[in-house]
Amino acid sequence: MILYLGTVSKTLAPGLRIGWLVGPESVVYRVGDVKMQVDYGASSVSQWALTEFFDSGYYDDYLTFLRIELKARRDLALSLLDKYFKDLADWKTPEGGFYVWLRFKKPVSMDKLFQMSLENNILLNPGNIYDFSDNNSLRLSYAYAKPEDFSKAIKILSDLTIKCQKK
Repeated sequence: MILYLGTVSKTLAPGLRIGWLVGPESVVYRVGDVKMQVDYGASSVSQWALTEFFDSGYYDDYLTFLRIELKARRDLALSLLDKYFKDLADWKTPEGGFYVWLRFKKPVSMDKLFQMSLENNILLNPGNIYDFSDNNSLRLSYAYAKPEDFSKAIKILSDLTIKCQKK
């Protein structure tokens, strides 16, 4: 049995909360029934608008644009990390998505780094919020900030990281 699921929550509109399911008819009907009982269904107007968007071909064009834009932003993030973090952290090149996962080479006071970053208008995602352990890491999003804002923030963040390294 194979189920195929999709959504536009990551690519188009997080608040739209519309997705799709393809699979055996009995499973689709049962899942649809459970969904209706849980959330009373999604807005018919938003579903209609999304259907029109899909049918127009604009969604495919948008996805092409999005892939190019995200790759450019990822490449910018990697070049900035190479410039400002090569002595501070390790990371892998993401093959997709919105984030780069940094692992600091030396212990860093994450609470202090978080607070100092916030004071500089930089919101961080410390790694411990994802696995609840002191993993000395950050998840950096390169997808949402404007490239010029991301560039400025990475420089500031590298300076703050040095100040927050545990002695």
